[in-house]
Amino acid sequence: MQAILRFDCSDPDDAREHRYCLAGRDALIALEAIQQAIRGRLKYAELGDEAEKELEAIRELIPHELVELLV
Repeated sequence: MQAILRFDCSDPDDAREHRYCLAGRDALIALEAIQQAIRGRLKYAELGDEAEKELEAIRELIPHELVELLV
């Protein structure tokens, strides 16, 4: 199976979409790193209830299905 993406990089909108596609893997890795940093702080740092709630809320913003693409 093959997939071919074509972009007309002389078109500013297409050029932007091309940059988005190239950055996709790095963005997923960054999301995973953020998720792991939050997990580590929740597990090992001595946080107050409010800080824990804030970190959990931020962690919930990271779409699980996107991070799972790295597996």
